[in-house]
Amino acid sequence: NILERAFTLCENKRIRAVDLSLTAGRSSAPRPAAIAPPAQGNATSAADDSSQIPATLAPGQSLEEFLEAIERRVITDALETTRWNKTAAAKHLGITFRALRYRLKKLGLE
Repeated sequence: NILERAFTLCENKRIRAVDLSLTAGRSSAPRPAAIAPPAQGNATSAADDSSQIPATLAPGQSLEEFLEAIERRVITDALETTRWNKTAAAKHLGITFRALRYRLKKLGLE
């Protein structure tokens, strides 16, 4: 899982230590806070203050939907924190501006 995530987030198909996000002492990448994904089909529940990610998928929910919900929540929170400054949000998330733009388009958050 760590390597798959690192490959997804890396640039130019080269995984660096920062892409692994192993421990705070060994990596300079910010560690994301644990969050709960929004309810299925409800992209506006980012105001939900739940602090734990469920260990299992909701009935009928695919892994892809589960991960997209988490990604949507984290990106939305970062954008709100930075007053929708995409450059600052990308830096906050530890990804490139280009990677953030790709994810925004993929998730329909443009």
